[in-house]
Amino acid sequence: MMLSRRRFITIAAATTLAGAAGPVAAKAVSWRGIALGAEAKLIISGLPEAEARRLIKLARAEIERLENIFSLYRSDSSLGVLNLKGELEGPPAELLSLLSRVSVVHTATGGLFDPTVQPLWQVFAEYKGSPDETHIRDARGMVGWRNVVYDSDRVRFTRPGMQLTLNGIAQGFITDRITALLRSEGLANAIVNIGEISAMGRKPGGYAWRVGLVTKDDDPVTDFVSVTNRCVATSAPSGTTFDGVNSHILSPLSGRPVRSQWQRVSIVHGSATLADGLSTAAVLMDEAQLIRCIGSFDQVALNARRADGSLLVVR
Repeated sequence: MMLSRRRFITIAAATTLAGAAGPVAAKAVSWRGIALGAEAKLIISGLPEAEARRLIKLARAEIERLENIFSLYRSDSSLGVLNLKGELEGPPAELLSLLSRVSVVHTATGGLFDPTVQPLWQVFAEYKGSPDETHIRDARGMVGWRNVVYDSDRVRFTRPGMQLTLNGIAQGFITDRITALLRSEGLANAIVNIGEISAMGRKPGGYAWRVGLVTKDDDPVTDFVSVTNRCVATSAPSGTTFDGVNSHILSPLSGRPVRSQWQRVSIVHGSATLADGLSTAAVLMDEAQLIRCIGSFDQVALNARRADGSLLVVR
């Protein structure tokens, strides 16, 4: 069972930093490592080497800091402590900010976006996609966003055995944070890809960035969206599976892997956090639900492949 996927953290700059001196030869500078629990690669191109290395160092430090809050793979992360103890005293501001975004997306999707599905996910992972009804029933009893209570002093679960996974929205949140960091450093035109994509400014020549959309990482790109100062998040039920058949995306309502009407759903918005959460829930919706849901937000665009291969585009 392959449950990880590669994250390519790519910053492809179209212009130099504000104030960068002189015609210094620009070459691609890269770093490989682990980020968000998976193999990662960070590339900065189009900048003087010294500036590129400085930005890589800043980005790595910020990703590491945020991983210490959101990582499921670290028992000492803020999320890890919450899942272990059922409560977290003095939660970091970033966690509270993300939980408030979760509440917004949970409401807008009619409860289909629900990070408390983690106990269900663990059961399906343990039994390779085929747990028995007793295990599913028991895990479903721990699911319910209404049972997560949080304020500036504490985050806690009101039922024993509950756990959160923020994997369906934290990548977008970290993408937004890295984008904000780069903007604060004077970078105006770039692509940031940390599982989800933020297109800053424009390409050389003033053109919009062209982002490819795929169902699986190694699929050929057949669909594209053109974006400027917008973010793109994609979810695909078959992109990762427990057993080659059952999707890793679980319905919090049925307690089972999604049987989706969609091959792929891509959401475009100014916030990668919102786009990430909406795309995660979108594959659980039918077409009418999906159009109604995105219509409740300003400036959300949609590019989705139906199960029959036809394309749905909402601009």
